[in-house]
Amino acid sequence: MTTKSDLTFEHGYDIRSYEPRLDGRVSISALCNQLQDIASRHADALGFGFHDLEQSGHFWILARLHIMVDRLPGFGERTAIVTWPSGNERLVALRDFLISDRDGVMGRATTSWVTMNVKTHRPDPPETVLNERFIPERDRALVFPSKAVTRLKEGEFRAGIVARRADADVNGHVNNVNYLDYCLEAVPEEWMAGRSCVGVDIQYRTESFAGDRLTAACAPAEPDNGLDTLLHGLTRDQDSKEVVRMRSWWTRP
Repeated sequence: MTTKSDLTFEHGYDIRSYEPRLDGRVSISALCNQLQDIASRHADALGFGFHDLEQSGHFWILARLHIMVDRLPGFGERTAIVTWPSGNERLVALRDFLISDRDGVMGRATTSWVTMNVKTHRPDPPETVLNERFIPERDRALVFPSKAVTRLKEGEFRAGIVARRADADVNGHVNNVNYLDYCLEAVPEEWMAGRSCVGVDIQYRTESFAGDRLTAACAPAEPDNGLDTLLHGLTRDQDSKEVVRMRSWWTRP
């Protein structure tokens, strides 16, 4: 691990033997796990990690994540990720990422986070929770393609999911990367057989917990910059509440 400055943090990740799929490459969610890990490491180093926010009666919630990659690494390879806080927008704090391998930069990502108040269960403005010197306006690695992810009106493909205890994070909610995998469960085998997912834009709408029954749905959308795309939705069965919206980008070999 190297730290270039207080506001820029770098960490390397080896692709582990259990991460690659049948094609020998990791899924996009494996990279998202790396983003989640390095974001936590950097927040701890800056003094606004999990335990720091816990003292003020807050916790971090990922509101949105957008990642695009040129290629996916395989077993035995290594990624190097650089991350930095890139500013605030109203109720969210922004954090960006550059992902590299031995051939150079191969992916970019941006995220938005809210500082949730434990008592009110509502977000407080980041500047009221964090020290402002940690969150100046910075260059962006990637920007969200729209103000909000388009809602899926009718899913052509569906899959039922039960959230497991093993899917919960330290806050007791289903972990954000698991939602991405839940959404991909609805993608039919024939679609995935000829394509690789190289990008997602996922917006988190509400929390869910172990034991919740969920329905993942998806449908093809208009191609974007030569890539096939899908729109996804994830809803909770017991109250039909929208849990997640997502768009995914796919490349053909």
